[in-house]
Amino acid sequence: MITYRKLSANGVGRLLVAYMREHQLRPGPVGDHTASQTAEAGGRLNSYFTGRDGQGSWAPDIGPLIADALGLDISRPPTDEELIRLFECKRASDGADWPGAHANRTISGIDFTASPDKSVTLAAEFAATTAEQALIWHAIQQANDRALALIGREIGVARRGQGGQGEHEAGEVAWVSFRHYTARPAMHIQDGLNGPTASVEIPVPGDPQAHIHNAVFNAVATEDGHLGSLDTARVTKMTSHLFGAYFQAELGQQLRSMGVRVRPDERGRAIVIEAIPRDVCEAFSKRSRQAEQQAKAFVKRQGGNWDTLSAEQKFKVLHQANLAYRSKKYDGTNDREIWREEARALGWSHHSVLEDGAATAPMDPRQRYEQACAIASRLLAEEFETQAVIDRDAFRMHAAHGLIATGLDGPQDIDRVAEMILERGIEIRGERVHFLQGMAQGRVQVTTSEQIRVETEMGRLAGLAARTREGSLDDAVIARAIAASSLDFEREPDHGRAQKAAIFAMGRAGGLGFLTGVAGAGKTALLAPLVSAWKEEGRQVIGAAMAWRQADALRDTGISQSFALAKLLHDIETGEHGLTRQTVLVLDEVSQIGPRQMLRLLELQETIGFSMRLLGDREQAQAIEAGDSLAILRRVLPAEAAPELLSTIRQASARGRAIAGLFRSQGRDPALSEAEQLEKDAERAREAIAMKSRDGTFRLIGGDHSQVVDEIADFYLRRRDMLAAAGSRRGITMSAPTNEDVMALSMAVRSRLRARGEIGEAEILRPAMDQRGEAYELPLSVGDRVRLFDRVQAQVRTPHGLRWRHLGSNGDIVSVTGWDAAGLRLANSRGLDGFVPWERLADRQSGRTRLGFGHAMTIDAAQGITSDEHINAMPRGTAAMTGFTAYVAESRHVQTCWTRIAEAPVREAEQFSRPLGDTTPVTQEDLLTRIAADLGRHPYKTVGIDLMKRRLAFEAQTERWIRQSHTVEAMTQAGQSPGGAWRARKATQGLRAIPGERWDDISRTMRKRAYETQNIAERINRQVDEALRRREAEAQREAARVKTERERSHRPTPSATPGH
Repeated sequence: MITYRKLSANGVGRLLVAYMREHQLRPGPVGDHTASQTAEAGGRLNSYFTGRDGQGSWAPDIGPLIADALGLDISRPPTDEELIRLFECKRASDGADWPGAHANRTISGIDFTASPDKSVTLAAEFAATTAEQALIWHAIQQANDRALALIGREIGVARRGQGGQGEHEAGEVAWVSFRHYTARPAMHIQDGLNGPTASVEIPVPGDPQAHIHNAVFNAVATEDGHLGSLDTARVTKMTSHLFGAYFQAELGQQLRSMGVRVRPDERGRAIVIEAIPRDVCEAFSKRSRQAEQQAKAFVKRQGGNWDTLSAEQKFKVLHQANLAYRSKKYDGTNDREIWREEARALGWSHHSVLEDGAATAPMDPRQRYEQACAIASRLLAEEFETQAVIDRDAFRMHAAHGLIATGLDGPQDIDRVAEMILERGIEIRGERVHFLQGMAQGRVQVTTSEQIRVETEMGRLAGLAARTREGSLDDAVIARAIAASSLDFEREPDHGRAQKAAIFAMGRAGGLGFLTGVAGAGKTALLAPLVSAWKEEGRQVIGAAMAWRQADALRDTGISQSFALAKLLHDIETGEHGLTRQTVLVLDEVSQIGPRQMLRLLELQETIGFSMRLLGDREQAQAIEAGDSLAILRRVLPAEAAPELLSTIRQASARGRAIAGLFRSQGRDPALSEAEQLEKDAERAREAIAMKSRDGTFRLIGGDHSQVVDEIADFYLRRRDMLAAAGSRRGITMSAPTNEDVMALSMAVRSRLRARGEIGEAEILRPAMDQRGEAYELPLSVGDRVRLFDRVQAQVRTPHGLRWRHLGSNGDIVSVTGWDAAGLRLANSRGLDGFVPWERLADRQSGRTRLGFGHAMTIDAAQGITSDEHINAMPRGTAAMTGFTAYVAESRHVQTCWTRIAEAPVREAEQFSRPLGDTTPVTQEDLLTRIAADLGRHPYKTVGIDLMKRRLAFEAQTERWIRQSHTVEAMTQAGQSPGGAWRARKATQGLRAIPGERWDDISRTMRKRAYETQNIAERINRQVDEALRRREAEAQREAARVKTERERSHRPTPSATPGH
């Protein structure tokens, strides 16, 4: 193993020299250690064989260019003053600044630390003779020097130009090595009950652990006299593993040539000496934990409380107790004496690892390459099971891992084996696949031909299924089902409208519909009316999810049959379960389903013709399998088949919903770089932390790990009791990042419940193991809560006799109600209480009981639950968290989510991220910023098609629709008519097709016709005017005549003469 850490250049050279030398034991002899002359002779012999005295030595073969540039005198060991100057970017000889100081070096170097396996250390420390000890150390040193030579070639490249973007030129580098023999134990010490916590070394014997610190100076001397800086961009987690693997391969080669029997460890990552028992190695690797336990026990025997002691008092206890290291008292220098006493107590007696005739000749190169290629190919196949794209450096890293087992003849073997793999391809799931390379994020990356095929075909079939109308429901049918459902759409009107829209979209979809919904949006609940409508039309509805527990939850929507996806696919393949064209398959939590399984479902759909409805959220748990199904679906599905429900109703308050929403990423913005995206997501997480801090629901907990666990357990029980007294129906739940955290928290809660009498006194202890194969002892009493790791059936008494009933699935928590020699009685949350035989809970190979501790759960197991309150517990800090897990853990609650984080691991991680020697204090703000960076980190799984710039079928249609939707929305907001310009162009399309010369003829003709028309119009106007005048005259004459007649009719008639 080789780790690395940058070295600060900011005037702290003396601290760095102290760090490199203060913990180092001078090489001494082994054995009795009673004769000082023997000790002196052993020390001289060790130094003679290795050429190193452990106090700092120059690298072998330092070139004249770099030696002159840095002022190194390599004819003698470095002095303290020379090292201090070098660690401050000054010349060793005269203290002048390094040439090229305009580069503004804040980093003086990088400390690469090479560590062999514990068995190699013990073989050296307990060797029968000083000569054998020197031989083993010589092997370690040789492997170290050759690994550093490889590192020097990799990073010894001076970069020219602004930001190192110009010409690159290889040059000479230099380093100084310091041998260390001991791993000093450290503890998290809290200064009083509420004081700060720091990780500090404690005054107890360390564990034997050989390691060599190699400070590579941040300078590269080129032939033209230029002094540049190291190419630190080449120092990554991947390349550090490559360097470590090469160190192990070289160490194995050295030890074999000496006659030591070695082999790779179980993981194939390190070389181990077969003669050293593994249990002895483990016994010499637990000093920190032993020191903590014994110190606390000492305080307890004295009637004190470790948690309330000040830091000074705790150090005094560690000194006074002396931790009973057998008969020897630790004085700071006699580690080796104490190690030998402990070895005797273990009953281990060691003589030598050198065997006559065991030295092996180097393997034939062709055979070596073939064997290493086979090992590396297997390791790469494992990587491609979970990653669609990996760095090209992974091929070299695994080639080096393969050479650990076979031996090697230099770093060129690494490149030879890597090239063989690239040329031949590898087998994945029994199929030969080949590699495709591309550039991404400035690095050469690789995917496989099979991954491209899977992603491309999945995209094609998904796009085709989404555009198939068969399987859709009529709006009237959907409306009736909604009206008949018990869903409340009025409590949150906006959310209710969004839910209705999602129901209609999923019902109208044909072969494939996909609903994206945030945590607590009611994705599963809105299935109920659709399930009712499908059944009304005679459809068969089946539910599935990656885990049985998630699949079983679908039954609450009215789905009568649900399966874990692996079980469903197996049953379909074997014919045990048949799907038809009338089947609707509902898949929940599809973010956990990888492209390969999704492709298999789509292939079955294409053959059979059933419909699929998918529910999930890309911002929650990711698939273990390589690739990202949801990224592909989002590219090929039309909008009408991919509704989104982005509001939630789980949290009771708007503020609670806002905080939970800040932990959810808004998705990757293609306009931002990777660093800018990380910063943006971290800012959102930091805002959420600030809000929780103001609300009093966020807290950093001081103290060591057991103190933190105890504090969280006490808080959990206080809240549980308060909620129970208030009549809470959903109670409180607690999640943690890892199984180890879950075990520690559950044991702490259990011990308190037992002390309170809530768990029975009678107890059995069962050998148990979890789903990852971790073994432990599981205490069981009546009242205990345990986690299931399998789908479990229980025997239940019914009116018809004993019957087998479903008790629970992987991830479910059940309670112990009794036991006997034949098995356990367990009860689930639905009130079912039954008997489960031990053999039904046993692992098939080991026979261990597959049950876990149940008062806490992993975050993965918590996905999908709802509780009144939830505790997001991180007793080992936030390093194991991502934005995906943070969002799940922070969105399980209705009322409150309590965030509890151990302070010491976060402080330690922040300190370690800084250059060694950086004396800048770690502030509270620094801790919160680091936490936000961890909780805001969203490592989306990559897809191979992006590396190869491949486009999926239907992807262009989806992109075009998105662009058109953007244009329509922008025009509407601007008060314009969407599509108006297009309609105008369409209406004039025929006219615009007429040639210009024809327009000239048309223009002349139209002008002539216009004149004629104008003349006609004028004649018509004159005629109309004349007609109007005649009509008006006639009207006037008629009016006069009528007037005359009226006047005549009103004249009086003359009277008759009398007498006539």
